[in-house]
Amino acid sequence: MSAAGLSRAAFSRYWLSAFLADFGDGVRLAAFPLLALQVTNSPAAVAAVTAVQGLPWILIGLGAGAIVDRHDLRATMVMVDVIRAVVIAALALAVAGGALSLPLIYLTAFATGVGALVRDTAAATAVPRLVGEDELERANGRLVAGRLVGDELAGPAVGGWLFGIAAALPFALNAGGLGLSILLLLTLPSIFAAPRRPREPAGLLRSTVRDLNVGLAWLRRDRLVRNLVVAVALVAVADGAFLAILVLYVTQVLDQSAAVYGLLLGLGAIGGIVAGVSCARLTSRIGAARMLTTTVITMAVAQLALGLTSSMVVTSVTLVCSGGAFAAFNVTSMTVRQRRSPIDMLGRVNSTYLTVGRSAAAIGALAGGALAAAAGIHAPILIGVIPLLCAAVLIARTNPQQRPFA
Repeated sequence: MSAAGLSRAAFSRYWLSAFLADFGDGVRLAAFPLLALQVTNSPAAVAAVTAVQGLPWILIGLGAGAIVDRHDLRATMVMVDVIRAVVIAALALAVAGGALSLPLIYLTAFATGVGALVRDTAAATAVPRLVGEDELERANGRLVAGRLVGDELAGPAVGGWLFGIAAALPFALNAGGLGLSILLLLTLPSIFAAPRRPREPAGLLRSTVRDLNVGLAWLRRDRLVRNLVVAVALVAVADGAFLAILVLYVTQVLDQSAAVYGLLLGLGAIGGIVAGVSCARLTSRIGAARMLTTTVITMAVAQLALGLTSSMVVTSVTLVCSGGAFAAFNVTSMTVRQRRSPIDMLGRVNSTYLTVGRSAAAIGALAGGALAAAAGIHAPILIGVIPLLCAAVLIARTNPQQRPFA
């Protein structure tokens, strides 16, 4: 088999492994709130299950990249998936055995959140080892499309359906899927070792903190990637504020049922899937800089239209466009980070980017709820246009002569 054929075959196995992990995440995320409702009727306690899964990004998100850069990426992903599979299988057994408790749900949610953090960082860092530089957009587009199918479409639907049959089934499926993901990772070639490092007399914690500082210093000096980190914060704030009140927008502004809310989320995901698989062709024609700027402007226009309408048709079209633009932005920004960042620092760059984006989305969600309560449901949607336009200007002003925007 040729080197190109071997690379394609290895990436296909890697993609399937990533899809199984993402699909399992979607199954589990849909089942967790339903499981919590079997233990408590408190809305705050149920909502806390979702919050606990995102908490690791705030606590250790930056440090995850320093850890990823130090170790073999395949071994890291395998270890994380083994731990997650064991933890989730233990929860499934507890549910089946009638030993369920709210602290156990929170503990499982936090542990799987830590695992997802490390795996997502390692997964984004591993792609350049599997495909050539000219194939990065296509590879990243396939991964983003697979994540949307697993995380936002098929996974949640299957998770909710299985929970209706038996509460332990979604978690058993999640654990089994992770087992298959591990087996696929083990078939990959041994190309994921960390770059050689000099012996370090300092302790693990001290050297890890030093590595993190080195990564942040590089990020501050590199205008392209630094601006992308700022841009994703602006985009995520707007997106988080909008998503936090979307269910209210659907039920109160559009006067539709909660079922329509799920349908509209699905339309946004479909737009993202289409954009993910077609992003590489479009980027090759207009370039990464124009692609990033165009996607953010598209999100801003779509959000402005949502803030000025109460039409179901307009809402459906704008959500498809917005979902597609958001996915294309993620694919292109991931490719830029992979091409621009030193190979021994890519984990730290990715973890910083992801941590900033996840934290900004959480802040945006809180701000969106407060704005909706104080000024009406349209307020966070319309105000969210401002950070999106700021992000577009920031990206457009980045020097287009610097690689990789050329």
